Formats: sequence, structure tokens, C-alpha cells
Amino acid sequence: MRQPKPNTERSAAEYVASAQAHLNAVNPRAALADLDLAFLVTPNDATVRLLRGRALSMMGRVEAALVELDAAIALAPNLAAAWLERGTIRLDRSHWSTAVSDCSRALEFDDALARAWRTRGIARYKLGCLAQAAEDLDRALEHRPDDALAHYWRGLTRRDGGDNRAALEDFDAAIALHDRYTEAYVARGKAHANLGDLVSARSDWAVAAQMLHQSH
Repeated sequence: MRQPKPNTERSAAEYVASAQAHLNAVNPRAALADLDLAFLVTPNDATVRLLRGRALSMMGRVEAALVELDAAIALAPNLAAAWLERGTIRLDRSHWSTAVSDCSRALEFDDALARAWRTRGIARYKLGCLAQAAEDLDRALEHRPDDALAHYWRGLTRRDGGDNRAALEDFDAAIALHDRYTEAYVARGKAHANLGDLVSARSDWAVAAQMLHQSH
């Protein structure tokens, strides 16, 4: 298969900017087409490899995405976004310990990355490290208080740690931010049940069941 030829009038930066716009519009195929051309111009550009990894991951081509992210990290070991992207993939693949390691490296280089705090917090929750998970999710919400996912997972850490009332606050926040958040209704129902409020628990579970029925 013949490789595409880059337009010599366009710089690699222009291809990257176009690719980023496509990624923001959730059009990874168009992004990858631009990034393939950028790669031909600058094959050793860590940002190009990072964005190729992101596009491939969005397309479900996880192994190819990891190859690109490994290359990005090798080219620029201080590129926090590449560590975070790889950590996110590892979280999705249930590789909790390596997800923690990658997010920790990302945070070494940029401790304002809310998604890195959240991703590491989720991974630590999966590993059973509830106190550390809660601390990470606290930091995630300091940087981005409107993150429904971080509220949900912090709610789980609080509930599983025995603080059901604080958990309810997080589940309430998650649902306020995303009213179709089925998992948050289920989790909030469990917290209500733990507190002996079976009426509220059944109400939440009924809403969750209706949402699941509507999605099928």
C-alpha cells in the first residue's frame, strides 16, 4: 500500500493542529490521516506520536496505540500527557498497578492534570487502597469540581470505607452533573440501604432499572 504524500506547503504543526481539531470533534480517523502526514514530515516528534496513540485508542486499536505512546515517552520522557494516555489505556484494560505507575509519572511532570489524579484514584480504588484513592480523587476535584466521574468514584471510596453520608454527597453531585448516570443511582441506593433508608434505596434502584430498560 502506497503511503500518502504530505503537502509540502503545510508544516507538521499545521497537520497537528488539524488533527487536534478532529480529535476534539471525536473524529479519530480524520485525525489519524493528518497525523500520518505529520509523521512523514517529522517522524521523531513526540507530540505526533502521542496524538497518533490517542487517535488509535479512540478507534479501538489499543495495541497500536500503546506502540505510539511508548514511542512518545521514549522521545520525550517528560511528556506528561503521554504517560497519562498510557495510564488511561492500562486502567481500561484492568492493569491497575501499571495505571498507577503511569499516572504517577504524569503527575511528576504536571501535577495540575485532573484526569491523572482521577485515573490514579480509580486504579487505587480497584487495588483496594481506599485512603490513597480518596486523596487522589480529592485532588482531581480540586482541579475540576464539575467532574461527575470523580464524584462517583470518590463516593464509592467513601461508601466502601464506611462513610455513607459523605458518599451520598458525592453521588448527589454526580447525578446533578449527569442526570442519566445509572451507576451513580445504583451506588447511591446502596449507600441509602447501608444507612437503613430502604425507601430511598428502592427509589434509586427503580430509576436505575428504568434507565437500563430504556437503553435496550
